[in-house]
Amino acid sequence: MYISQPMSWHKESTDSEDDSPEIDIKEEDIQKTVEVSGSELNTEPMAFLQGLNSGNLMQFSQQSVLREMMLQDIQIQSNTLPKLENHNIGGYSFSMVLDEKPKSQWMYSVPLNKIYIRMNKAFNVDVHFKSKMPIQPLNLRVFLCFTNDVSAPVFRCQNHLSVDPLTANNAKMRESLLRSENPNSVYCGTAQGKGISERFSVVVPLNMNRSVTRTGLTRQTLAFKFVCQNSCIGRKETSLVFCLEKACGEIVGQHVIHVKICTCPKRDRIQDERQLDSKKRKSVAEATDEDEPAKVRRCTAIKTEDTESNDSRDSDNSAAEWNVSRTQDGDYRLTITCPKKECLLQSIEGMIKEAAAEVLRNPNQENLRRHANKLLSLKKSAHELP
Repeated sequence: MYISQPMSWHKESTDSEDDSPEIDIKEEDIQKTVEVSGSELNTEPMAFLQGLNSGNLMQFSQQSVLREMMLQDIQIQSNTLPKLENHNIGGYSFSMVLDEKPKSQWMYSVPLNKIYIRMNKAFNVDVHFKSKMPIQPLNLRVFLCFTNDVSAPVFRCQNHLSVDPLTANNAKMRESLLRSENPNSVYCGTAQGKGISERFSVVVPLNMNRSVTRTGLTRQTLAFKFVCQNSCIGRKETSLVFCLEKACGEIVGQHVIHVKICTCPKRDRIQDERQLDSKKRKSVAEATDEDEPAKVRRCTAIKTEDTESNDSRDSDNSAAEWNVSRTQDGDYRLTITCPKKECLLQSIEGMIKEAAAEVLRNPNQENLRRHANKLLSLKKSAHELP
């Protein structure tokens, strides 16, 4: 402890053999020492705590709680079962573009969103994502799962597994059915893992310095292959899941593509697309059959109505004669010759209905009203005929 002023010493002679000096400490020296010592306890941690008031203490506490909640949420997210859905919750515009070359050993079906590929044959995929500020390192986690049972892990068959020799550095890669052709790829997961971060997967670091597309997205080409077939794992349907992750493991985007590893990709793709078309036709036919009775009744009613109207029209045409002519003054004349009074009244009523509809559509036109009134007078005169 640093002391501001020197203490005064004095020695008294005693008769004892052990002569020990006594310290004479003045009261004013103690006060000065305490004052100086208390001021020097203001170290850096103490200064930080003293600088915090109640407001920013609450903010500091809330930020700590939010950070802890975010870390827990990231851990829960990475340890949950995968969901076979596409999303872009991080706003990175994450997407996948399959680069299918001519005469390649794999094919992609657009209507099925499915890759058909041979074993040990690589396929290329372009990863598109948007760089956001501040720049953070991103990884792409890729894993295989069963389409109808996402909780079950996907293992290699023993026949193909026994061919790969086990070394000190390839234990996890040897167990993985999915292989990455990209440098710096990391194989993760265990045989008992079910969650996203626990199951067998391949993590590929994405390079921010890759080429940029016309839309401003970063593009990186990756290559993958499979070392077993679907027939090796019970012919179950499989899906390939691509997860865009931050360095902390937070998933900010996901894309799913269905996969079939087979010996004849073209044949299987054609068969599956034909089955899809037949299912669509069958569903359309079933929907048509459900609506068919109502359609039949409606068509029958329409046909009966048309028949009756045609018959009445034919009888009217055969009974009434309509003649149009022009007078010497340039006016137009309509002459209706009817053998029966009822036929004449029906003709006039038809013209009255048409005139009334025109009056309703154009209520401000006085000439239409006059025309309708003349037709009503004409009908009245026809009623008075013998």
